[in-house]
Amino acid sequence: MQANVNNVTWTPDTLGANITYSAAKKTKVFSFTGTYLQQRLTCAVTLSNATNTNDFTLSSYTIDATGNPMMTYSSLQKGGTGAYVFVPLATAGLNEGNITITSINTVTGLISGSFNFTTKKANYDSSGNITSVTNIVVLGGYFTDMPYTFVSN
Repeated sequence: MQANVNNVTWTPDTLGANITYSAAKKTKVFSFTGTYLQQRLTCAVTLSNATNTNDFTLSSYTIDATGNPMMTYSSLQKGGTGAYVFVPLATAGLNEGNITITSINTVTGLISGSFNFTTKKANYDSSGNITSVTNIVVLGGYFTDMPYTFVSN
């Protein structure tokens, strides 16, 4: 997996991917997370009326009004309890990004595709005034023969 994040090549050193089927909801979710240094990129596509199989529909998915697919860029920060947690810097909204699944090999458990998103997040002071805007631009993202795990519950 690799992407260009705000004009810098970003290649995670930790990567995980799953296809998860929920019998109760009849949904299937393809999700992947990449982490590099103190940054994390998370993407997930949900299919409705899905079947309990380890495949995924080859298609291009643009973020819709429900937030599907979900695309988030986060940074590691110290939380209120003193523990370090990943805090979203930006989550892409309606029509701000897409994920394309180009191939899947259900025998070897490998999936390939591309992704990109562009979003802005307003930053506020304690009085509720906008103090700055954070632009997150993720372009040219791709994953090639990324191993995934199939989970059915």
